[in-house]
Amino acid sequence: MTEQKIKKQRMTKQKIIKRCSLFIGILLFVSGCTGVHPEAALENPGVRITFFDVGKGDAILVETLEHTMLIDAGYDDTYKVLQDYFTRQGIHKLDYLVITHFDKDHVGGADRVVRGLEVDQILQPDYESEAGQYLEYCAALEAKGLQPELVTEPLEFTLDGAEFYVYPPKEESYEEEDNDFSLVISMAYGEKRFLFTGDCEEVRLDELMEQTDFDLSHDVLKVPHHGRKEDNSEEFLRAAAPEQAVITSSEDKPASNKVLKALEELGTEVYLTSEGTVTCLCDGSDLQILQE
Repeated sequence: MTEQKIKKQRMTKQKIIKRCSLFIGILLFVSGCTGVHPEAALENPGVRITFFDVGKGDAILVETLEHTMLIDAGYDDTYKVLQDYFTRQGIHKLDYLVITHFDKDHVGGADRVVRGLEVDQILQPDYESEAGQYLEYCAALEAKGLQPELVTEPLEFTLDGAEFYVYPPKEESYEEEDNDFSLVISMAYGEKRFLFTGDCEEVRLDELMEQTDFDLSHDVLKVPHHGRKEDNSEEFLRAAAPEQAVITSSEDKPASNKVLKALEELGTEVYLTSEGTVTCLCDGSDLQILQE
């Protein structure tokens, strides 16, 4: 057998193992969900998106058949939630780490992610912070010899058929020093579209509604800024028109009742991570959302 054929067989085996691991992981997760049985899961989901319960913070893992991307890393003291999941799923490498902005509930666990896993590419906005956990993250990058890409222009890439569009802030400075710098990610997989909005506040939401680079309507929305109400929140939610929405909140810092009411009026199905980790399975034409 030629060396080329051996290499091809090895790659095929690796793909089979990855597919089986993803499916088995889904079965294990679903079997642990209250009131949901394994047979209820989609048979061949090509994408799994996990919105971890890390309090009022963001930590979102996108898994395709061959790749992984973590969007934000929660707090420093909630990293164990991610670590336990990585251990269960045998995840030792991230293809992408995206830090939307540098508040402690987004970048807090990033230094531990960088130290604990192999990370191929890191995306972040082009600004700096003096916050302690941002500086710890920078120190971890330096220790590993990693150089993040500062996203100043829209960035597009594809992972196993999932198409990503990263939309950076338009301004070099904002009155709101961190949140409005949030990178926004639009993801399309087959017929379904997902929007991850970091902690965008009023000015950044206006930018999103005014831009013409991509259609703002999406099937699934990660609600901006943990469900906090902005003057243009209702207008933004109508433009995004999500069928499902996930709010990363906590019991002591819940989403705004006005935001919840606006979503209810749109007929949007809402999931709160304060009630447990949320997992979205998608095969390109159908999607299913489960909660622990």
